[in-house]
Amino acid sequence: MPSLPQSSAAGRVQGRRVGPMQPLHVLSLCLVLECGLGQIKILSPPELSKQFADSDGVIYGSTATFGAPYYDERVVGRLMYGESTQGHDHCTKDDYDLKDTDAGNNIDVKGGSKKPFNVVVVRRGQCTFVQKVRIAQEKHAHAVIMIDKKNSQKTPEEIQRVVMADDGFGSTVKIPSVLISNHEGEKLIQSMKTDSVIVELAWSIPRAEVVLADFWMSSGSEESFEFLEKFKDPAETLKFHMQFVPHFHVFSLPPGSSYGHLCADASKARHCAPDPDGPGPITGQMVVNEDLRELCLWHVSAEPNPYMDPAEKGATYSKNFWEYVVRRRSECSLAGTDPSYTFGEKCSLRLMTSLGVDVAAIESCTRSKADLYLDAEVENVAWSPQALRLNGWRYNGPLDHEAVLKAICSGFKERPAQCAQLLEGRFSHVFSIEVAGISLSTLFVSVAFLVGILAALFYMYKSYMTTSVRKVLREEVMLEVQSQMADYTVLEEDGRNRSSAPLSF
Repeated sequence: MPSLPQSSAAGRVQGRRVGPMQPLHVLSLCLVLECGLGQIKILSPPELSKQFADSDGVIYGSTATFGAPYYDERVVGRLMYGESTQGHDHCTKDDYDLKDTDAGNNIDVKGGSKKPFNVVVVRRGQCTFVQKVRIAQEKHAHAVIMIDKKNSQKTPEEIQRVVMADDGFGSTVKIPSVLISNHEGEKLIQSMKTDSVIVELAWSIPRAEVVLADFWMSSGSEESFEFLEKFKDPAETLKFHMQFVPHFHVFSLPPGSSYGHLCADASKARHCAPDPDGPGPITGQMVVNEDLRELCLWHVSAEPNPYMDPAEKGATYSKNFWEYVVRRRSECSLAGTDPSYTFGEKCSLRLMTSLGVDVAAIESCTRSKADLYLDAEVENVAWSPQALRLNGWRYNGPLDHEAVLKAICSGFKERPAQCAQLLEGRFSHVFSIEVAGISLSTLFVSVAFLVGILAALFYMYKSYMTTSVRKVLREEVMLEVQSQMADYTVLEEDGRNRSSAPLSF
C-alpha cells in the first residue's frame, strides 16, 4: 500500500480545524475514504442481491487512478461478459466476445424505461489494468468491473486497498473501472450465465461544509502548471468555501549520492526534487528552492474569511499565490536565457515584487523555515508525484479542471451557489473551456466582434438608404414642381392672348 499523505490541514472539516491526524487515525480513515471506493449495487436479479445481504446488496471495490468516474452520480448498467477464448485474460480485442442474456431489451429503472450503460466484466492478469480497460472501451463499454485473478484469495477489504495504477497510457482511457475480489466476482459471473444482471454504479466522496483540497505537484512540472492555470478562476470563485493546500514532490536521497544536483544541499541530500529538463540548465536544486518559495508565499499571504468568526478558524485563501503560480509559467520560462525571465530566484522575486508581495517576508521565511516546511513535504508523500485528495479521499481520474470542479462540488454538505455558477459556466471570471481547440472566452469575443461589425455595416447601410431615398424624393418633387410651373406658364399666356382679341357675337 502506498505511503499515506498527511496534510497540515487534514483535520479541518466543516469549517473547523481539529488538528493534524495521527498515523493510526489516517490509516483507519484510508480504509473508509482514502482508497477511492466504488460502489456496485445489485438491482437484479433479486437472488443475486440476496447473496450480498450483509452489505445491502452492495459490492465495494477499488477505483482505478485513470479514467473518469461519474462523480456524485448514480448510473445503471447491464453487465456484459465474454469468456477468454485464447487464454489472454481479456488482454486483446479478439480474445473475447461480449454477451448478455437480455442485450436488446429495455429495462424499467426507478419508474422509467431506460436502456442502461454497458458494464463490461473482465479478469485481472497477464497485462496491465489500463490495457484491459482500454480494450473494453473499444468494445463500447461505459464502465468496467475487473475481477481479481481466479486463484486469488484476497478479501474484499484487501482488494479495496489495491491501487489500480496507471501504466503511462491511462490518458487514452475515458471510462471508470473498479477492481473487486475473486470471491464476489465469481458470483456475478455465475449469475450472468442464466440472468441479466443489472447494477447501479456510484462514486462519492465524504461531505463537509468546507471542502479540503490537498494538491501535490512540482514547481517544475508543466502538467501541474496547466491544471493550476485552468483551475485558478474556479478557485477564486469558490474562495473560502474550499480549503486549498499546496504540497510539493520533495524527497530524500542517500548522502553523497551522484544525484546531488537534485538536492538543495548536495552533501546531505535531504531535500531533493526531480529535474524538469534533463540535461538543460534547470536543476532539481532550483526546483526545491522554488517549491520552498511557493510554500512560503502560501503561508505568508493566505488570509482567513473576513466574514467568519476568527475563533472558528475556517478556510484560508491566497490571491497572491494563485496569481503568482499562473503568471510564473509565462514570465519565468524553463527555457529562457535572461535570468530575470527564466526559472529561478531572480525571476521569482521580480514577479513577486510586481504582484505587491512582501518579498522581505518571503526571504525571511525561506531562511528560517526551510527545514520545517521541506521536512513536512518529504514526510507527506502521496501515491503519485502529482495527486489530489478531497476531504481525505483520493481523487481518481484525469486531472481535468472540469472533472475536479465537479468532484469538489459533490463534496459539500450544502452546495454553495458558486458551484451552480461554475458548473453552468455563469460566473464573473473567465472560465476557459476548450471547444474544438478554441476557448469559450475567445469564441465569445469573436462573436461579439462580428456582431459589432455587422451592426456598424447595418447602420451605414441604413444611413446610405435613408440619404438615397431622400435624394430621390427631392428630385421627384422638383421635377413635379417644374412640370406644374411649366403648365401654369402656358395657361397664363393663353389667357392673355384671349383677353386682347376682339369679342365676337
